[in-house]
Amino acid sequence: MVGLDEQLRGWMSVPAAARELGVSPSRVRELVAAGDLDATKLGREVLVRAESVARRVRVVASQAGRPWSSRTAWAVLSLASGTRPNWVAASELTRARKYALRPLNHWPRLLVNRAAVHRVRMLAGVQQRARALPGVAIGGAEAAVAHGAPLVVPTTGTLELYLTAATYEQLRGLRGIGWRPDEPNTILRVLPSDLPDLAVDTIIGTGLVLVAAAAADLLDHGDDRGTLGARELLTPRTGSHS
Repeated sequence: MVGLDEQLRGWMSVPAAARELGVSPSRVRELVAAGDLDATKLGREVLVRAESVARRVRVVASQAGRPWSSRTAWAVLSLASGTRPNWVAASELTRARKYALRPLNHWPRLLVNRAAVHRVRMLAGVQQRARALPGVAIGGAEAAVAHGAPLVVPTTGTLELYLTAATYEQLRGLRGIGWRPDEPNTILRVLPSDLPDLAVDTIIGTGLVLVAAAAADLLDHGDDRGTLGARELLTPRTGSHS
């Protein structure tokens, strides 16, 4: 029988997570509600997965500056993918071209508004069904490999999907999805509903997310393997990033 101490290994209280992140406990609860931190409940107490706190500390660089709006984030990702973002005005395009030169270690913070993140656990059949829905595109490591990144993706790895808000609501009605799992196997990145239709079509219209978005997904994981893969994807398109 697994003891309580072993069950709690790898989890921390909300106040402890707040201290690690340098934010208030209420901000931690907001991050949990948004899916940016993994959490579970033990009785009435919310516990936060220590690994997700460490991941956020690694990837959310405080020196990066204020996160970009969703429109700007996707304009930058479009440019970095070699695609002109025709949904933005000339002045926005000028800013986006400048922003696209920012160092890659700043991207996780600056691009956080590109999508709302939900970490869930899906049965294998539901994963396959979700992949085939309209308004869905493959992201993450699988998309990075499809775009040419030199990565090996395990068959049991985490599936990452970009999807519209309408498709997300459709998924909410399906059985076989755990919305607050201890061991998520799927990352859902829900596009903001205020993005223009042209932007959404550019982002997910092919069923495979833009190459720079796949690179951004790798950077979000905060490990050396992902950073190297992101650089491999982006260097031929935007030149060397620091």
